[in-house]
Amino acid sequence: MKLELSANSKEIPACPVCNGIGQVVRKITVEHQVQPNVEIDEEQFFLCRTPECEVAYYTPNSQVTIKQNQLINKIWFKHVPSPIPICYCANVTEEEILHHIAVAQCCSTLEDIKKHTGANTGCECLTKNPAGG
Repeated sequence: MKLELSANSKEIPACPVCNGIGQVVRKITVEHQVQPNVEIDEEQFFLCRTPECEVAYYTPNSQVTIKQNQLINKIWFKHVPSPIPICYCANVTEEEILHHIAVAQCCSTLEDIKKHTGANTGCECLTKNPAGG
């Protein structure tokens, strides 16, 4: 199964394990996300977007799959245990944001949250966020 990427006829192959929708991810992102013992020889990778699937990244020919447990940073939507990362660049978790809103009561807007936590203020998403930004 293949899913159309755009009108220019490029296609995104489905995840070889769950057959779910994938997302293009740059090689530099994968290189920064995998544990040191995982070799990266391929040039093109896709992120499996199915929350229940153990696959994090896969290649177009489906010969290489990298599982969630082979990553340094867990993918937030892949049913990870707390703390759930919200901003990988600033290392801000869901719990930290909720604390600022509910307990400290210092944040009522997105700008307040950015100011108090640093979330969404970094510029290293390409290498720190498993989705690449």
